[in-house]
Amino acid sequence: MKKWILGLLAMVMLSGPAMAVDHSNYIHDDFESGPEVTETCLHCHAEEGKEVLESAHWLWKGPSPHVVGLEEGRQLGKRDLMNNY
Repeated sequence: MKKWILGLLAMVMLSGPAMAVDHSNYIHDDFESGPEVTETCLHCHAEEGKEVLESAHWLWKGPSPHVVGLEEGRQLGKRDLMNNY
């Protein structure tokens, strides 16, 4: 059973790059900064940009269902821990 799951996981991980779209047919600019790249991406991917801004990765917080006593309610993350002496 475990070998089957590992095989499926490996297949998914290895097929990800194959499903990516080659954007060189759509974008012909030379970029001088990261924000310029982001601005260009958001022209076609505005919804994905909004999703990132609402993600735990961007907000540095999220639900903590595996913390005993905090299974529901309070959200934790790096935001609560970094430089919190």
